[in-house]
Amino acid sequence: MKLIKRNIEALAAPKEARIVFDEELPGFGLRMAPSGKKTFVAQYRVGGGRAGRQRRVTIGAFGKITPEDARTEAKKILARAHLGDDFADQRDKVRNSRTVSELIDEWSKGGVLINRRTGAKRQQVNINNDIALANHHLKPLIGNRTLESLSKGDIQLLRNRIAGGDTKTTRKGRRRGKINVTGGEGTATRTIRLFSSILSYAVDMELIPRNPALGIKLPPGGQRHRYLSADELRRLGEVLERPASTTTAGAAAIILRLLILTGARRGEIEGLKWSEVDFNFGMLRKKTSKTGAKVIPLARVAVEILDEQRRWVDRSQPWVFPAYRGDGHFDGLNKEWHRIRKLAGIEDVRIHDLRHTFASVGAGGGVGLPLIGGILGHRQASTTQRYAHLADGPLRTAADLIGSELAAALDGASLRSRANSETVTAGS
Repeated sequence: MKLIKRNIEALAAPKEARIVFDEELPGFGLRMAPSGKKTFVAQYRVGGGRAGRQRRVTIGAFGKITPEDARTEAKKILARAHLGDDFADQRDKVRNSRTVSELIDEWSKGGVLINRRTGAKRQQVNINNDIALANHHLKPLIGNRTLESLSKGDIQLLRNRIAGGDTKTTRKGRRRGKINVTGGEGTATRTIRLFSSILSYAVDMELIPRNPALGIKLPPGGQRHRYLSADELRRLGEVLERPASTTTAGAAAIILRLLILTGARRGEIEGLKWSEVDFNFGMLRKKTSKTGAKVIPLARVAVEILDEQRRWVDRSQPWVFPAYRGDGHFDGLNKEWHRIRKLAGIEDVRIHDLRHTFASVGAGGGVGLPLIGGILGHRQASTTQRYAHLADGPLRTAADLIGSELAAALDGASLRSRANSETVTAGS
């Protein structure tokens, strides 16, 4: 068929991607996607006849370029191909000549905003963390390299250099004065995984034909699971009962108590809004979180803490814990936590370990792992399974109890059996 506006508009979206070629101009085609998107292309062979290598050039999307203009552009491309000029190869060289730094800048404006697997919009804190990781580790070591020059060996060397601390430095930060950039195995693994995602974005954008980071062997994430003991919790509680006289100490102490009592993530409590607190049903209804919308059930003591907090906060303020300066929410937990954990003698404990402690206490108390996963908002059961070994205590206690009952029953039966046997023997 002839590729004109009327005919193109009449074409329905196919079940699988396909190309419809123009009946008048060989090589001029319309690529159709199941989504309904229609794109003009020019297709030709390089190297002579049917044995030549097939090449395809994207001209533009139908709706953004007219069929007439697309046909004119296709004629130019196909004419050059007939003379031996590979337009697609020249285009790829231009695209691939851009540097890693240029790719990161482009990705920072678009690719980082969306989850590549789900298409969901990402949270700003995660966006900021990924951009910082790329700027602090990728740009200094490999930023001036062109995309076409990257190899699998380059990615492996990059991983080793980050793990060895080549990017370790201290930089000036806009908000907190200094930024300490560290290396190590964990940082290297996270950075290479991020770089692989950035390169996959480049593949999606047709900037490179393949992702050179695919197949790089990386060690497991090495997540550390630190749980506070009963004695450590007691010492932490004593410190929280006596907050310092700083302006941020009081709010920090309340937030930390809620993190311990709810198992919530730091951002879920720091950035909590009054509209997300359901006092009637005793739960937090978060519209957004790391895993999307979620409901966090609250213990009665957590509800009481929040009820007390609303007595002291201006109700016209949307945040449960408003910032002391500006219109945002509280953001001074790090500084207070360093002081608090030192006083409590738990300097190796991170804020996120309070979430681990919540889960460990639940598992140790016999609460089922599916219930714990539901409270914490885990999407996958494997995430909660890391706490399975902590349930050994109650399981062993139950096994001992059942075993003791059975043993007692067996022993009693044996005694009765022996007694009856002795009675029969004596009477015979």
